[in-house]
Amino acid sequence: MNRYALILMIVFLASCSSNEDNTQRQKNIEIAQAWMDNLFIHSDLDAAKSLMHEDFTFVYMGIIEPGGVAHGKDGFINDYLPIVGELLPTGIVLTTVDVIADEDGVALIQVGDSRGINGEYDNKYVFTFKMVEGLIHAVKEYNSDLLVATRLYRNELIPLN
Repeated sequence: MNRYALILMIVFLASCSSNEDNTQRQKNIEIAQAWMDNLFIHSDLDAAKSLMHEDFTFVYMGIIEPGGVAHGKDGFINDYLPIVGELLPTGIVLTTVDVIADEDGVALIQVGDSRGINGEYDNKYVFTFKMVEGLIHAVKEYNSDLLVATRLYRNELIPLN
């Protein structure tokens, strides 16, 4: 095989791999967004559960309660989501404003609009998704836990002087 044929074959193989990676990247985005939509727009827990790996974990990454606790699939649905429902009785509108993704996972950057139990609650979020076998294996939620503490849990800020 001559040198130019070898170069063309390498370029061809690299482009095939890149197309496969891009296809998986797009699937991951669709799965992550569908999961969020099923939870917060359609209220379809069965559809959301169907996108979750059997070894699914969810962690709210805030430093306030209930931050840092890993929830499995059932714990997330039965324990964590009801708390969110209590704190945001009218629900929340989460709008995706940016996405970072590859063949292994997704980060959805979102803005939230809601009324909490303590008044107006608008927060910014990043949800990171790790995918395994075409399903959501792990989700981590990042937001301003200062807003969560003051607007949802009614905590007050006290100066340290």
